[in-house]
Amino acid sequence: MKTIFKQLHEILNEEYPNYSQVWQNSLADFGPEWEKELSSHIKTVFGDSKNEKWLEAIHGYAEFCTEALRAQIFFEKTGRYQASSYAEVVESCYKNPEYMNQRYLPGQYLSHFIWPHHQKMLQRYLLNLLPIIRNDVQTFYEVGVGCGMYSQKTLEHLTNSEGVGYDISKYALSFTKNVIELHGYGNRYQIKQKDIIEEPISQKADFVISQEVLEHLENPDAFIAGLFEAVRPGGWGYITAAINAGHTDHIYLYRKPDEVEAQITAAGWEIVDVQIESNYEEKPIEFRPTIVGYLTKKP
Repeated sequence: MKTIFKQLHEILNEEYPNYSQVWQNSLADFGPEWEKELSSHIKTVFGDSKNEKWLEAIHGYAEFCTEALRAQIFFEKTGRYQASSYAEVVESCYKNPEYMNQRYLPGQYLSHFIWPHHQKMLQRYLLNLLPIIRNDVQTFYEVGVGCGMYSQKTLEHLTNSEGVGYDISKYALSFTKNVIELHGYGNRYQIKQKDIIEEPISQKADFVISQEVLEHLENPDAFIAGLFEAVRPGGWGYITAAINAGHTDHIYLYRKPDEVEAQITAAGWEIVDVQIESNYEEKPIEFRPTIVGYLTKKP
């Protein structure tokens, strides 16, 4: 019997054959346990057999990829991102139900597994970083929840933890809450619609997660400072950023990991661990979509 992954991949291959090879490559790279886990996630969030949600997820993923490719081409031609105004991106993307629910969120959820640099970041976070902080964390915040993958996985691996997800988009929060509840962690998680720059978080947590948010902002320094203030002394942070990676809602262009690190340390964080993962290794480094992730600690 075909796995759910293989069934969904067949639909993708029929509808969007240009994106089929990436799925095959990831299966070859990450193996049967990865396929089993992804099948389980698809079953839980989108259903255990072909249905309208499967088709919506495939269409969303394909459009998510297409937007990223177009934005990357624009970046490589011009040396800048398409978007420059945070207010404009909020209106056109984060407050747009069609964009968020039908493209951005299902596409992002699948990309955490399918895109190799995303999956490598997630695997290291779960297998290498969470064990370091496990005994220190009872409460955590994720600020900018996106599709909720990191909140879901943190609740799964830190079984005694409770979390709060913050986002400016009610659609991201709704998608995340649904993902959390479908996985059985709803009693340990809350969602709150808030901009932490305009309205800082007053109650300190043990750990704060910010997964690829910085590049969506005009002023990431203020946001990083807000993350720092949201954590107790001795608490932890996991902060990642996209570098040289075009997308519809990317604003702040980081060219090198050093630029991200400088902003993080300027806010007061101490860096404990660094991970750098890239896609399209054949591209020149200045046009290679890259993610850098930092495990940080507050003195």
